[in-house]
Amino acid sequence: MHKAEGFQIISEDKTKISATLFSGDAKSAHLIIVSPAAGAPQRYYKGFADYACQYKEFDVITFDYRGIGDSLHSSVKDERCKMSDWGDKDLNSVIAWANKKYDKIFLIGHSVAGQIFPKAANNGRIRSAYFVGSQSAYNGHWKGFWWLYVLIFWYILIPTTVAIYRYLPGWTMGGKIDIPRNAALEWRKWGTHPQGVLQGSKEMAQKFDAVRIPVHFVNIQDDKLLAPSAATQALMHYYRNAVTTFQFIKPKDLGFEKIGHFGFFKKKFARKLWPMPIFFFTQFLNKFD
Repeated sequence: MHKAEGFQIISEDKTKISATLFSGDAKSAHLIIVSPAAGAPQRYYKGFADYACQYKEFDVITFDYRGIGDSLHSSVKDERCKMSDWGDKDLNSVIAWANKKYDKIFLIGHSVAGQIFPKAANNGRIRSAYFVGSQSAYNGHWKGFWWLYVLIFWYILIPTTVAIYRYLPGWTMGGKIDIPRNAALEWRKWGTHPQGVLQGSKEMAQKFDAVRIPVHFVNIQDDKLLAPSAATQALMHYYRNAVTTFQFIKPKDLGFEKIGHFGFFKKKFARKLWPMPIFFFTQFLNKFD
């Protein structure tokens, strides 16, 4: 039997980060951190966390970024966090919590997680990372109709809705989770700058350069709206000193019509997709002869 325990991690700036620890009958020496997408609350990853902790080697922790899900402690209109805070404060705090309790720590990140991971100052504590649908946000990596939609999102939807609502409504992304104002506006900067999250900053480039662990990128063929392969590969190339690998998944090769940006973490794809990150992490648990 496995169990899920909800609790709070207090960040260095005293923000309460909602988290859930998934574990089996006995506590594992190793942990997988699930770093979510921008518009996805931690409960979206419960199925994967339940699955992963059934392997005796791993416990799993999910969490909500500040201003999102159970880490939103007031009106989203009053939340002042930036998207960078999700990495350099929230993820940093989760890693710090894990560092006190686990031998080896791994991370599976979804979408924006691949952009904010280097912002966590203690990311060197992560043994290896696995990113699903992560991408550079710059609109130049999109083509055709999808490029037009992304332009509308960055240049019309975000500034207009943020001005009206004082936050980015979830419906603009096809979901229900609203994004705090400053987080959305910073995200827009990443989407309109040719260097995306790097923003032409030498300091930010150095943070990516400091990542030297194995990092695996998964791109889904039919994820053309939120993470086309060119955007994923652009982000991968920001990690210049990491040991990077790239995997392109075609849904029909696995017997599916479509998977999309959010499909990887849905239970109906569990049997064929979820073993992949587990096998990836397992290879780093022990030394080979």
